[in-house]
Amino acid sequence: MAVTEGSQPALRADAARNRARIVAAAAEVFAERGLEASTAEIATRAGVGEATLFRRFPTKEDLILAIVSAQMDEAIELATSCLEEPDPWRGIERFLQILGERAVRDHGVSDSAKASCMASQQLQPQRRRILELSTELVRRAQRAGVLREDVSGQDLLFLQGAISGYADLPFPGLRADIWKRYLGIMLDGLRPEGASKLRPGSPPRRLLESPDLP
Repeated sequence: MAVTEGSQPALRADAARNRARIVAAAAEVFAERGLEASTAEIATRAGVGEATLFRRFPTKEDLILAIVSAQMDEAIELATSCLEEPDPWRGIERFLQILGERAVRDHGVSDSAKASCMASQQLQPQRRRILELSTELVRRAQRAGVLREDVSGQDLLFLQGAISGYADLPFPGLRADIWKRYLGIMLDGLRPEGASKLRPGSPPRRLLESPDLP
């Protein structure tokens, strides 16, 4: 049977859609049930067979890496849009707030699993791009005089990590949005008014761009 023109691009588009559905479904299932969730449940949620899932992602680690990569792409898109905010301070505030909201949504992938992914060479271009954008967010706010001068782009990313940690506090009955309280305290601390000297210095850029984790 002859292959019609355009069939290959259509096939690639179908494969890309299947991959995106699997990654989205895995993020949802992990958020609901943790990393012990079965691949069968993920495949069912994605509307594909387990064989299709394993062709795309032979191991659970491959799947987690894809989830982290997708989250990093979202962070790049967010930081880019925050740089378009007319108010530089609002750009900083929005960047940290939306990433905090996403951390609550995506808490199913544990910090330890994410940490192992962060050392992947596959993610290095995304790590570098996020750091470049966060650095520009910081410098833009500093040029406007609304952000203390001793803060770096690396600091912004570490602060975001601290905010994300509040999503996993093990206290029953704790408000799900408690992280917003501590975000408010952090934002006040980023203002130049009344700032005291920070010690030690911010982490070197190279640690974020090319981490060498055990």
